Amino acid sequence: MIEKWRPLSFPYICERMLGFSIPRDDTVLIVSYEGTHLVRLAPEVTVESDPEYAEYDLYNPDTGICSYKGNDWIIIGLLPGRPLLIGRDGEQLELDAEERYLYIVQNREVVWSSNFKNFSGDWAAATFSPDGRYIVLGCPYDFDFCVWERV
Repeated sequence: MIEKWRPLSFPYICERMLGFSIPRDDTVLIVSYEGTHLVRLAPEVTVESDPEYAEYDLYNPDTGICSYKGNDWIIIGLLPGRPLLIGRDGEQLELDAEERYLYIVQNREVVWSSNFKNFSGDWAAATFSPDGRYIVLGCPYDFDFCVWERV
């Protein structure tokens, strides 16, 4: 069975990020060198940027947690963190950073794939959302940030 995922479009968020959160309640938190950014994915994509807190102001790389607006967000990216690599139906998310491909594998069969750009070549990270609705992929540069929604 081939999975159907649609890419979401994003406005400018930041120039270079340290990491991003596992989605929660249709929201992703991005920690960048320029600020902290709440990206709401539904009902439409919106970005709320807070330049007061950047880099490691709220993000603790030792714990992988960024505490922002009363919530603790698990961050993945520059530091690996704890991404969700098993989806709601047992599918596995596999990232080939060298070849720049992201795969969903189920029963040893690729059921979805997408290539991606990584202009920095530094790091790449990907995660499912806990509800299996989204796949989030990020690399350091803003324009390398991608989210797909299950349709």
